[in-house]
Amino acid sequence: MRSTGRGDLSADTVKGTMENRLIITGASEAFGASLLALLGSLTLNWPSHPRVLVYDLGMDVETLAILRDNNVEVRKVPPFVPHWRKHFTWKIWCWNDAPARDVLWLDAGVVILQPADDVFDAIEKVGYFITPTYYPLDVTATEASCVGCGVKPEFRNGRMTFSGGIVGFRKEGVIGGIVKQALEIASVEDYIKSTIPLGRHDQAILSLLLYKHISCPIMFDTSIYAGWKSPEQVHGQKIWQHRCALRKEDLEYFQQHISKAGPPYLPAIPSAPVEKKPALKDLYKKFRSLPGKILRGKSTQVQKEPAEQSFYDGVRD
Repeated sequence: MRSTGRGDLSADTVKGTMENRLIITGASEAFGASLLALLGSLTLNWPSHPRVLVYDLGMDVETLAILRDNNVEVRKVPPFVPHWRKHFTWKIWCWNDAPARDVLWLDAGVVILQPADDVFDAIEKVGYFITPTYYPLDVTATEASCVGCGVKPEFRNGRMTFSGGIVGFRKEGVIGGIVKQALEIASVEDYIKSTIPLGRHDQAILSLLLYKHISCPIMFDTSIYAGWKSPEQVHGQKIWQHRCALRKEDLEYFQQHISKAGPPYLPAIPSAPVEKKPALKDLYKKFRSLPGKILRGKSTQVQKEPAEQSFYDGVRD
């Protein structure tokens, strides 16, 4: 997985060539092991994948040494704003910094199960690649994020939140503008930070901007490209969001193949079941019933829940 340097962004570059395609990811110390497994899964299960750039959010010396020994390109994320390490603000910076025309972001907590060239084909033809999270946007996007994106709060109603864990862009035209605008908005902490239990930081800004500039965004199949139940969630699944649930044997096997070729390898279903996403009806029941509970005199318990909620800031140490 040797780096070939920066992609050629000149206008006369041949359309669709590998030099214009880049996979990016990032990790802090806590996700070092998962990052290495992701790189190994790319080598084994997508041998012809585009080059990879890893963003360093504070990885440990050992992980950095392994990356260096395997000739993996690493770039340190600078403190570009005071809150750069919170709220996934760093991720939007990485999208903008990525030195290529067609960029695919993969969270460190995923593994590739089979070649996914069709993802880049979609980026080339559509201009972006997104999958739905199945969370309604009006429970993931704060009112402040709406202000930052220049839309009214009711703009969220009836719309889906898009995933920020597996997302691709062609950094030209409307989509290129969205990526740049997202960073401008995220640079104001009040616009990106979570102030509601299901606030989703970068995903909220991405979703609001896509809906603002594209009337009917095309969503791709989450089960195939962002499956989270298991590596065999659906026939033809290409990416598994294991969320640090890889078996030790599979984790170590992938880590041994960061730059060592081998036959395709499918990890086993983890012994401990992956936590199931809450059903939409449960989300609505829990959070839409708060006003009614307050009116019925149950305000003491209800008011404590948000205050005691620990919002995930975006980097796990």
